[in-house]
Amino acid sequence: MAPPPTRTSLLLGRLSRTGMRRGLLEGSRGWLYLGLAASALRVARTVLSESEVVETVELKKGEAIEIRTVAPKR
Repeated sequence: MAPPPTRTSLLLGRLSRTGMRRGLLEGSRGWLYLGLAASALRVARTVLSESEVVETVELKKGEAIEIRTVAPKR
């Protein structure tokens, strides 16, 4: 399950969409450059982010592993 989006990622998404839309459809160079920059930052954040490895287990032949989730208490 993916973590909830942060304010920064939401802002970059909004700037990316708005900049590309206004830049391409309305012909505004400033918005186009802003949209391209925001898109590049989104891609860079995705590429450079490291996924969290919780545990690694090597199984031998005949072994099994059971994964359970526990619902959070509210």
